[in-house]
Amino acid sequence: MFHKVPKSVLLASLLGLIPILVGLASTFNIGLSENLRDELIRIAIIYSGFILSFMSGCVFYVSSLDRERVFLLWFSIIPVLLALLSIAIPFMQSFVIALGFLIVLELERKLFKIRTLPEWWLNLRFPMTSTVVFLLIFMGFRI
Repeated sequence: MFHKVPKSVLLASLLGLIPILVGLASTFNIGLSENLRDELIRIAIIYSGFILSFMSGCVFYVSSLDRERVFLLWFSIIPVLLALLSIAIPFMQSFVIALGFLIVLELERKLFKIRTLPEWWLNLRFPMTSTVVFLLIFMGFRI
């Protein structure tokens, strides 16, 4: 699944799931106060928006290195706008952010096809994005 992914990148990526998992876990009846529960969910969603913006920035950077990819540069802004939009739609935040992650994955697929990403990139990004999207959608149905 994570074939040829550098161990440090894999470890950082897996550790990055912790805030989202904590937010999701807090949606279950585990004895947390209502305020703490709401704060943990809010932190998980904000964190997800930050990570989405970071991933979008990575696509922006790679796309900016060559004039042939400039059209992808403009598309890389869409996930950041979705992260901002999620602030305005509190009842659908996690779903909107999940959509942003899927857009980033599609842009990464296109960059991979034109050989601008390392060969291991999609071996990391596809399972990580799938996991994050699943967790965000599941959290969205729980809150």
